[in-house]
Amino acid sequence: MTNTTSIDRLESHLIQLIDGMLAKKSATIDFLVGLNRLDDILIENREGRPITEAVTRFLQDYGGWRRGEGLDAAQRRRLGGFLVDLFQALMDRGDADSMKLADEIKGWMHDLGDGVFRLTLKRPKEQASLTDRFRMMMTREHDELEMLLTEYDHLLTGLDDVLKSAEAKTDPMYRHLAASIIYFLKMEGYKVDPYVRRLRRINAETER
Repeated sequence: MTNTTSIDRLESHLIQLIDGMLAKKSATIDFLVGLNRLDDILIENREGRPITEAVTRFLQDYGGWRRGEGLDAAQRRRLGGFLVDLFQALMDRGDADSMKLADEIKGWMHDLGDGVFRLTLKRPKEQASLTDRFRMMMTREHDELEMLLTEYDHLLTGLDDVLKSAEAKTDPMYRHLAASIIYFLKMEGYKVDPYVRRLRRINAETER
């Protein structure tokens, strides 16, 4: 085997490796974009706005997720948590279109597996014990962190993303996750004062 052949093969392997890494990163970003759409729908619901059209478009655009296509176990659990909240929101609305969509969401939860369908038995959230609610939040934070660290190379960059989500979303999970990361960085000797001030401002604006 000539040196030229060896170099060509090495170059081919490197190209395949890079392409695979880029494809994985792109898939992770696409997943986060989809979750962001679901989160926006839930926010619109809490604000009393209609959501049936947005839910219908989401189900059409992400139909492959129903069978877990391209999703790992952590992503299926993360998606399942959003779907449970969406299912309950639609059930609470109670109109014919919402009930029809709730049935479709239930089908998604059943097809996703990993116990997602059984999560409906724990709603509303207030009926779960304090320990169960804490455990569910920690699980969500773990899944969120895994996805962030797939996208970003450093925890500080991931923290900035979490704080941006905390500013834009009403979900308290982002504020709790940000506080946990800030405390860990402080223990590791990082200067975190700017992040602390930023989180305090977010908390103050949320509590208004």
